[in-house]
Formats: sequence, structure tokens, C-alpha cells
Amino acid sequence: MKKIIILISVLLLVNSLSGESLTQKLEEFGVQNGKAYIGPWVTSFGTNLNTGLYQSAKVMKPFLFGVTVNSMLAFVPDEDKSFTAYSPTFEYDGQTYNLYNEEKLKTATIFGDQGATFTLNDNIPEEINTGDLDLKMPNGGNLTAVPLLVPQVQVGLPAGNELLLRVFPKIQITEDIGELSFWGVGLKHSISQYIPLIPIDLALQGMYQQMDVGDLIKISSFAANAQISKKLLMWTIYGGLGYEKSSMNVKYDGTVYEANDAGDGNYVLQALPEKIEFDIDGENEIRMTAGIRYSIAIIKIYADYTLSKYNVLNFGLGLSF
Repeated sequence: MKKIIILISVLLLVNSLSGESLTQKLEEFGVQNGKAYIGPWVTSFGTNLNTGLYQSAKVMKPFLFGVTVNSMLAFVPDEDKSFTAYSPTFEYDGQTYNLYNEEKLKTATIFGDQGATFTLNDNIPEEINTGDLDLKMPNGGNLTAVPLLVPQVQVGLPAGNELLLRVFPKIQITEDIGELSFWGVGLKHSISQYIPLIPIDLALQGMYQQMDVGDLIKISSFAANAQISKKLLMWTIYGGLGYEKSSMNVKYDGTVYEANDAGDGNYVLQALPEKIEFDIDGENEIRMTAGIRYSIAIIKIYADYTLSKYNVLNFGLGLSF
């Protein structure tokens, strides 16, 4: 079970990129292009992480607990399948040159299809030996939706509170990527307990989650939501309005181009290593959720749909004790 928790989405990210490692692909970008290429994944992953946090606004009684497994599918909008990539530049003799003929090109994001190709600039001074530096931009995974599978445990606490935990130990992904670790903690508080004889359940909840992918990526996610539900025999109708925020820190070895004197009156354009680090904020903000749950004995079966930047379908199975 541990090897499919969240791992399915991370492996999809890594392995769908046309056989190249994620690090190799990111090395072909500067900060601007790197952010635009991987940015949609931050939004999709954050949206998935903040899904399935509740299936009812009713808070569990103290010291009872439940186990649920959520299966999420975040749908990728068409506008997040491509972005505008910009040509690298270099300095020579007091002037700035574009390395490629195309100052900018529309190309695939991590969810797009075919990457564009930059062709070497025809106007680079002849004394500069550029070598073969045509750049084929990375392909995307050609994805329409991003899946995620997450188990969680809920524990009832005194005073109308409920604890939510998501956690698993480190798992080796690949030699290139390194280890993956993930944890999350949330707290739900009953509001309906303060309103006598109210025929519905109301609650507020906050949740923080964090995932590390080797030394390359660190993702954090926060969600706060207001919940409402009504139980009718074995059925529970539930919904919620929430705010969410996700961010990613990325570190990798990039490339900077310099024209260096070769000592014979000519210059050689060299690609030099450069440490690159940047933060990306996901485009996650307001989300609205509606769902239904069916209960029989200790078994809970549920499904819900969320409207947000990336709409999400979620369904799952739970046991309550």
C-alpha cells in the first residue's frame, strides 16, 4: 500500500516525460522557463492534496476513529498544457545576444504534448564557436488529468474536535530523484454543537501537508474549509466552501552561457553550470465541493466533485470504529 500512496502521481510526473529524468529536463531551463514548465503540476498536486478531507460535517465522538482511502483525479485545463518559453541570452563585446533565432516559442508544459525547437541564432558573430546548440524543448506527459491515491486516519477528540492524519515514511523513488516523504495533519471543529436543535451538521477545518521529493522538490499545502452535511437514513449529503494554497520549492543544476576567449583570436560559447533555486505558488484559491456518502454498518462509500482551478473528482472507501 505504501508504494502506491501518492507515489503514483510522482512517478507519473517523472516517467511520463519522454524517458528523460526530471533533473535533465529542468537543466534545459532558466528560472523563468522552469517555473512555467513545472508550475501546472504544483497547482494540480496541491488541488489533489486538499481533496477528500471530509465526507461529513459531523465530528466523530471522542476516541472513535476511522480509516479512509481517497482516489482523486484533477482535470488539467487546456491553457495549462502550454507556455511561452524564452531564449537564453549571452554577453559578448558589450552586447547582448539571443542564443537562438526565436526570441520566444510556444511549447509544452509538463502536462502538454510536443516541445518546440529553438534553432541557433544566425547573427551570432563568426568568431564565436557555438557548436551544435539547437535546443529541442522537453515534451510533456500529454495528460488530461492527474491521479492521486491517499489514505488517511480520523480520530475523534473531546470538545467537538476531530484529528486528521496523513503520513508515511520515506520511500526511494529512483536513483535520480531520491527519496519521497509525506505527512499532513488537520483539525476539524464542530460548529453545530453550539446551535441547539439545528437539523444539519456544520464544521470548520484546517489542514497542512508537506511532501519532499529528494533534494529536488519540496511541496507544502494549506487548506481551510467550512462544511455542511445532512444525514438521511443511510445517506449523507455533504458540501463545503474552502480556501487553499500550495507552493513548491525547486532546486537544480542549470546552465548559463558565456563567450570565452579561446586564445587564438576566436571565442567559444560555453555552457557553464549554474545553481538554480526558485519557489512557485500554485494557482489554488477558492474551492466548492459537493458529495454524497452511503453508510452500511462500519463501511462508508462516498464520492464528491470539487470546482476550483483544476476541477477534481474524488471517490473512496472508509471504515469507522
